[in-house]
Amino acid sequence: MQPTAAPRPAPPAGYRWLVLLACSIAMFGNYYAFDALYPVTDALQKELGFSGAEIGLLDTAYNVAALLTLIAGGVLIDRLGTARAVLLFAGIGALGTLGIAVLPALLPGAPALAMACGRFVLGVGAELFIVAGTTVVGRWFKAKEISFALALQLLIARLGSYAADVSPSVAPGLFESWQPPLLVAAAFGLGWFAFAALYAGLEGRAMRRYGVVQAAADKLVLADLVRFPKSYWLVVGICVAFYATIFPFRTFANLYLIEAHGESPARAGDLKSWLPLFSMIGMPLFGLLADRIGRRVSMMLLGSALLVPPFLLMGYTRLPLEASMALLGIAFALVPAVLWPAVTYLVAESRLGSAYAMMTFCQQVGWMGMSAGLGVAKDVAGASASNPGGWQPFLWLLTGLSSLGLVCAVLLWLTERGPHGHGLDRRKPNAAGG
Repeated sequence: MQPTAAPRPAPPAGYRWLVLLACSIAMFGNYYAFDALYPVTDALQKELGFSGAEIGLLDTAYNVAALLTLIAGGVLIDRLGTARAVLLFAGIGALGTLGIAVLPALLPGAPALAMACGRFVLGVGAELFIVAGTTVVGRWFKAKEISFALALQLLIARLGSYAADVSPSVAPGLFESWQPPLLVAAAFGLGWFAFAALYAGLEGRAMRRYGVVQAAADKLVLADLVRFPKSYWLVVGICVAFYATIFPFRTFANLYLIEAHGESPARAGDLKSWLPLFSMIGMPLFGLLADRIGRRVSMMLLGSALLVPPFLLMGYTRLPLEASMALLGIAFALVPAVLWPAVTYLVAESRLGSAYAMMTFCQQVGWMGMSAGLGVAKDVAGASASNPGGWQPFLWLLTGLSSLGLVCAVLLWLTERGPHGHGLDRRKPNAAGG
């Protein structure tokens, strides 16, 4: 009889945080590559003759790619494992960033279509990489650390967006033409792939040396793609309402503040920057708090409640705009810090990729629909600097959607207090279900 092999030790804490750092820096490159387009839109209009509709096509191509691939991609992540999935989707995304930078020059007869093809490829890689990267955290960090770990990953990722936003100020000479900034973004795309490869190497080493194994994916049953517990779907409802409120508002915020409140473009930009600033500072703090006290549903409920009043305050009171932006910024830090970790308590590890993909798919649908709805509301009401009252329907839609998110949060709170709750408000929740 052969002796039983000694069990392998768990990976040291420092190793797990190194894994998180590698994956998060890769996420930084992902976010930079996505946001690097926006500072060059003026140059695209002047040099390549892009129309407003063609610039809008670039985001549409990205969103359509995500919607077409997210569900199947989530299943693929569960089957490939996080290491191979991260490497695959980072490679696709890096190829997309290169296409954005070089295809318009190679196809000068149709530069917008050429760049849209690059954005489509980026959409396939970037969104599925985000799903895989979030799954990485759910695999390597458990109840007592996961909220802080996910918040830290989001902080580093959003620094990528911030870097892209401030790049014209940091390197103004780079923006004298449309292509150099996008070539820099392509270089960040290569860095994204390099750190994804580093993460994959670290995980492979951990599987050889430590007690780290890839959770076996269940046999694929199509019905399982939507077979999640009630609490999961309520979390998805909060997610959709939250992001489909925040992101479309950020798209229109500069124009709204200039036309409805008479702010200068610089002042509007400064006010809008409160949201990512509060988010980057607050997310790790709220993540640490959730890991220490639990109360995840209560924190989601509070964050969802904070999202409702700001749009009414901006439209119907004389309170300083800073008050509304502060409320939005706190919500933007609080809800994501507990929303994404909550999924790991509701879904088995072997299905996390599918669960996060479904959640992101629903988020994308809500985001696209709300952005279109706000644009129509603005046009139909004739909102402009000469008709600031035309912005009121815009604010009503935002208030209505954020209120639906609050309803989902209340229902989640009631569900978790009942006999079928998963203990999300306790420090040590129940084990994740199927």
